[in-house]
Amino acid sequence: MSSIDTEHRRLCHALFDAIEAGDIDAVERCYAPDMTLWFNATGEVMSREDNLAVLAEGRELHRRRTYNDRIVNTFADGFVAQYTVNVVTHKGAEVALSACLVAEVRDGKIAKLFEYLDSGKFGRG
Repeated sequence: MSSIDTEHRRLCHALFDAIEAGDIDAVERCYAPDMTLWFNATGEVMSREDNLAVLAEGRELHRRRTYNDRIVNTFADGFVAQYTVNVVTHKGAEVALSACLVAEVRDGKIAKLFEYLDSGKFGRG
């Protein structure tokens, strides 16, 4: 049997890998049915469905988006991931954003996400 640490790390990497690949179905499998996401740049909470729609639309905004330098720490009911989002725009500009994602996990699925991006770099590139 896997430890909670291993399960949460797998879930975290499955989420990031699915977003990088643009695999919205795989992202959806990571989420609990009532998942919500709070985003520091807007201060708003969005539903699972709204987040999946944003991710689907976001695939068209960039040539490539990767989640690098992942540092994942787990706890009994979730994980914290520090990482760098590297984006290449369609014009070839490269932007790197420092970020942190805090996740609450319930029954092996992400129930709540709290995303913090270095919003001071938005709009560049």
